[in-house]
Amino acid sequence: MDENFKKRYGVYDGIDTSTFKHIPEISCYNHNYYVGLKRGNSVINDLLFAHSDDDNLTDWYIINGNSVTYIGYEFSDKGVLNLSDEELT
Repeated sequence: MDENFKKRYGVYDGIDTSTFKHIPEISCYNHNYYVGLKRGNSVINDLLFAHSDDDNLTDWYIINGNSVTYIGYEFSDKGVLNLSDEELT
């Protein structure tokens, strides 16, 4: 994993995903949005997108304007975000 990636998004590594506030107004089945953390000196929270399969895997992304960055995955039975800069296949 790239050190810059780890420095930028490392605050999310190992975090309990139940701490994120769900945004039901823009979410739907297996495609959910959440209010994330405030990173660094930011005055706003991250907007998170979680894409789930029907098994046990959720991929997490940070949305910043037109930019979407993959930040990791979660096994639903664990409830913890695993930081990764590469999507699981």
